[in-house]
Amino acid sequence: MIVWLASWPRSGNTLLRTVLCQTMSLKSASDEVDEKDVLGHIEVVRHNTGVGEIDGSWEDYYQNATQSGEVFLVKTHRLPRDNQPAIYVVRDGRKASLSYSHFHRRYTPTPHPSLLDLVLGGDHYGGWSDHCRIWVTRPNTLLVRYEDLVDAKRELLEKLAVAVRYGGEIAPWHNPFDQLHQEVPDFFRQGETAWQGDPAWTSMINGVFFHLHGDLMVELGYASPETVAAATRAIPDEWFELVEVSRRLMAAKKALEAICDERQAVIDGLKSACDERLALIEKLSKRRKTIWGP
Repeated sequence: MIVWLASWPRSGNTLLRTVLCQTMSLKSASDEVDEKDVLGHIEVVRHNTGVGEIDGSWEDYYQNATQSGEVFLVKTHRLPRDNQPAIYVVRDGRKASLSYSHFHRRYTPTPHPSLLDLVLGGDHYGGWSDHCRIWVTRPNTLLVRYEDLVDAKRELLEKLAVAVRYGGEIAPWHNPFDQLHQEVPDFFRQGETAWQGDPAWTSMINGVFFHLHGDLMVELGYASPETVAAATRAIPDEWFELVEVSRRLMAAKKALEAICDERQAVIDGLKSACDERLALIEKLSKRRKTIWGP
């Protein structure tokens, strides 16, 4: 069985993995194989966060883990693909968006999405509030706030233990952020919980963000209705029309990407089948020559 460790990017997924590693000695894999290029090669990170590797292909790992009676912890930023148990980490959408923008500038090749792109949902994983709602409205999902994980208390640790089916001793939580920040400052940037603002977070971006994500920010206690109203009043009405046009274009782009991905999967499957048949033909040909000669 898999227990998904899910979040929108830069919302505290690595922090959750670190908590599980430090307090319960649990390792976790990732459903994206390129993670080792960011974290997995740094020993101090592997030791503190419990980053594990997947042997073989992700498809084989997923099938074997899903059918197993053991528990496998798997980090994901993707949308749900099944109803197996999950822990979903949520963070103030402003801080997550800002941190994700920094991450793109440091770790992804150009052209990478701008901060406004991320706020609009123009990223591979979609927008912050849509991502959160899809995950937390599915069954068998524990919602955990990033702010609570930073200084995780015993009550939260016990909830996490139940969610990951862990029955052993739970060690006290001591956050190793300072050490991780010293080793990899570009990835472990600040670790702050309260919104402090940022020069890149302009009034225009703030207004667009609260126009799109304000309802969830209020529901989660990250903002008041008055804050949402003030932020949206600060930008011209014509911006809202542009926002909706942009969102429709992004939705159309994602729909086309999904079709392309499906067709590519069919092509990959056909190529694999052809390769297998060619290998079999070659094997039979060699056997024929061995028996009958050239």
